[in-house]
Amino acid sequence: MNKSHKDKILNFLRQQKLAVISTSNPDNPTPESALIAFAEDNEIQLYFQTGKHTRKAANLNTNHCVSLVIGLSLADLITIQYEGIAQPIVDHLEMQQCKERFITKNSPTTEEYFNHPTAIFFKVHPTWIGCSDYSGDKPEVIEMKHFY
Repeated sequence: MNKSHKDKILNFLRQQKLAVISTSNPDNPTPESALIAFAEDNEIQLYFQTGKHTRKAANLNTNHCVSLVIGLSLADLITIQYEGIAQPIVDHLEMQQCKERFITKNSPTTEEYFNHPTAIFFKVHPTWIGCSDYSGDKPEVIEMKHFY
């Protein structure tokens, strides 16, 4: 993995709080998209929370593949396209670390959502990341495929 590309993507992710996530279900392959708050770790893995009864939760029960778009501001002129595998977080320590990431990031996902009885959390392992940066004199496009 190219360290400068990883650092550029990680720095951009740290500045963002929202993403659009898309999921689908093999029984109904029409993609479903939703706005989510997210947090990230140093390995460019993403974390998000949703409710047990949402369409994305139902989709993720049968299909763990997700795609996300991060960076929706015309002011930045940078966007990340992110594909990965979402896994529910069930370990208590990992859950606490996930919640701490959201708090540290000053995320719109607050403790009220964390502690809701239907709240579930997911960790997304990247499988492909594309970054398009049109903020400079010359456009830069980065593609990352190998993470582990």
